[in-house]
Amino acid sequence: MEDFNKLKRKLDEMSVPELYDYVKENYPENEELALGSKKIIIRKVLNFERNRLNEMEKAEE
Repeated sequence: MEDFNKLKRKLDEMSVPELYDYVKENYPENEELALGSKKIIIRKVLNFERNRLNEMEKAEE
C-alpha cells in the first residue's frame, strides 16, 4: 500500500502536461487513462495499478 501512496504523491506533484506525458509513456496500451481531469486521471492510474497487482497476486496462487 505504501507504493500506492508514493505513486499518488508523485502524480499529485505533476503538472497536467507532465501527468499526460507520464501516462502516455508508461501506459501506451491504455490511452483512456489520459482522458479527464487531473483528479480523474490519477484515480484511473491508481485503479489500473491496483487491478494489475491483484491480477499478479491471483496468478501466483
